[in-house]
Amino acid sequence: MARKRKTDSSNTKNEGVWFSLPGNCDDVVISTRARLARNLADFPFPSKMTADDKSRVQSLVYDAFSGAEDWRFIDMTQISLPGKQILSDKNILDEECGAAVINYGDESSCCLVNGTDHIKIASFTPGLDCEKAMEKVYKVDEFLQNKLQFAANIDFGYLTSQVKDCGTGLKFTVRLFIPSIVLSGQFDSIVTLVQSKKMVIKPVFKSEQIADFSNCLFDVCTSSSAEGTELDQMAGIHSIVSVILKRERKIRSNFADNNPTVVLNFFKQSYARAMYSLLLSYEEAVSIISAVKWGLQLKLIKGISEYELNGLYYRVKDGHLKYLCDNYAFTFEDDIKSSVPMQIKRLRAIVIQQAFEGIVNEKSVS
Repeated sequence: MARKRKTDSSNTKNEGVWFSLPGNCDDVVISTRARLARNLADFPFPSKMTADDKSRVQSLVYDAFSGAEDWRFIDMTQISLPGKQILSDKNILDEECGAAVINYGDESSCCLVNGTDHIKIASFTPGLDCEKAMEKVYKVDEFLQNKLQFAANIDFGYLTSQVKDCGTGLKFTVRLFIPSIVLSGQFDSIVTLVQSKKMVIKPVFKSEQIADFSNCLFDVCTSSSAEGTELDQMAGIHSIVSVILKRERKIRSNFADNNPTVVLNFFKQSYARAMYSLLLSYEEAVSIISAVKWGLQLKLIKGISEYELNGLYYRVKDGHLKYLCDNYAFTFEDDIKSSVPMQIKRLRAIVIQQAFEGIVNEKSVS
């Protein structure tokens, strides 16, 4: 594929955006998300609102954010499908809503309006940092409380459309990469451990192939906002993630020592697939990125960082690649010129190949 303008790092790394930055324990923890659910007093929940109610709520939220530095209000009825896809790819838009307010400093905070609740504030951090994520959502919450009246009850706390979200309205989600636990057959014990703490663990992808590294990404979430204080909830998920983190690192070391050829094969197959593929689906890309990430952790390679690989999960999503196709002059092969999905797959392969250009293989089979 010929390109009139190279897709260099300045165009694709999104430098300064939260997911392109280093984070605590980012070998295992991809990201931490904190979310607050809030509803305005004197309005029914969104599912029961009239069109006029929804318009009034949006106006109130818009006025509350009006003049706030770095925040941008987006009416979802006015945004294109590619625009919605980009917001969804960044985990900002995770449900249907009437509007979104996004902090465009590093895009790490957002507020959805008229989704399942009137307001859902979310903040993201790279790596494991529940305290920072919580601090950021409560900063926005405090800002809004000075201008809006939220529905609350002395017995039930903040009132939300979902019973499990009442109380603090706070929910944490931590995304983990745990290939050593999965490949060693010890994942069931992690599920039992998480469930014993009344939390949830769920796969980000579900591939039918056991050796597919996209099967090694999981979200651990708090399941109820009603039990304990915000600090209790934060401490609970931080504690359980810390246990999983330590176990992954311990198993990783043992697995590599006992299965060097198997480990090296996983990496070499994925790296070769990355460098010689012309078309890649997103799930294929996730599996490749994850295998290379594991190779980095096992010191099979050097020349790329954990946070660069973590950022790559976001950079190769459909929305971002469609944006590149629309805004940069690429000349695609004749047989894929008329197919946007095929162009995205082609560009995804190129972005990954460019990201892997500096990788040096440190080990070979002895």
